[in-house]
Amino acid sequence: MGSDIWGTISLQEKANHFVHIGELYLWLKYQDEEIRIAYCYMDEVSGSVDEAEPPEEVQWVRWAHKNGHDRVRILPAFADLPLIVHSEYSLKVSPRTKIQVFSRIPIWLTIRLANDNYQLIELPVTKMSKTWFGTPLEGELCYHTTTKARRDLSQLQPERHLVSCPITISNQSSEALDFESFCFRVERLGIYQYNGTLWADETQITYHGKEQHSDVIMTGKLPKGIDRQMQLARPRKHIQASLTTRTFKRLFEDTLIFDR
Repeated sequence: MGSDIWGTISLQEKANHFVHIGELYLWLKYQDEEIRIAYCYMDEVSGSVDEAEPPEEVQWVRWAHKNGHDRVRILPAFADLPLIVHSEYSLKVSPRTKIQVFSRIPIWLTIRLANDNYQLIELPVTKMSKTWFGTPLEGELCYHTTTKARRDLSQLQPERHLVSCPITISNQSSEALDFESFCFRVERLGIYQYNGTLWADETQITYHGKEQHSDVIMTGKLPKGIDRQMQLARPRKHIQASLTTRTFKRLFEDTLIFDR
């Protein structure tokens, strides 16, 4: 497929439709009134990959759906869990200081039937490990990624499998914030396409101190040049005006639970 893979396609237009995005290889076809999907990841195959057919060891998953529709919609999505994001470098944010950072997050890919929006499958374009964020009594399951929070994205090459997320961090405590990593709840963000790249709406995080939870607000504010008409995907969860939750401090060492 071309550089812009998002939108609705007819699987009857050719024998197989092939998608390569991030670490994911994906094949789709329509046969015997069934939609068939096969996929694998780069580390699961050796040598070159045939766009016409998946490797022999990769199995087709088959869907039989009423009315036998062949049109599917391929769209990006955020992960179904929060992510642990690390700073590009260790940074101290002094009291009463506000900074903006950007994080580029690997997307998931969703495939739905075009006629009724029934979801067939969703897949991460990059394999992620899971980890626990918090304490044994208070915390949540997250993905651990190699994503970095940066002050500037201008020197980075755009990647179609990454969505750029603007984040404003405000230190409203009386102490310096050691900004090294934080829990990013991406499931409350939408995804927009602008000049061939993916963007999210803004997140504001207000830090109140080491022993306090942070206020997190999904503002809905869009980066300059982007408007609502450019939205490709809605948030997984309803956008709350704000939530109060542990964002920066982990009270025990993260432990990898299992690999996805």
